[in-house]
Amino acid sequence: MHFLNNIMLYVLIPLLILTVVASYYRFLVLNDHPVAYEGFCDPYTEECFVGCEDDECLEESYYTEVERYAPTLLRLCGDDISDCEAANTCTENEDGCSVAYCEPEVDGEACDTLSESDNIDI
Repeated sequence: MHFLNNIMLYVLIPLLILTVVASYYRFLVLNDHPVAYEGFCDPYTEECFVGCEDDECLEESYYTEVERYAPTLLRLCGDDISDCEAANTCTENEDGCSVAYCEPEVDGEACDTLSESDNIDI
């Protein structure tokens, strides 16, 4: 009789524990989750997002937005992706990988494209 009065408690608590354990296993053990990061972009040939190198924004940086699954990124670059050239592009037939370039119609002032005349130092 006690079980029937608290049936929701006896069902929900094990389901909650199972959900937490499954999430821990997927995200922390398997690293099976998407990661997004800034990739290299050449503003003279591509539409790039514009960011700042520091808080004062004295120097602009140009980047693309790359998204791929963590296991693929670890397999390509190891633990440190900061100097990995393979992390900037998606390989052919790679599922779950995308490189987003800036679209001026959508992103507005976040985009920038430079011409060769912008490269002249005074």
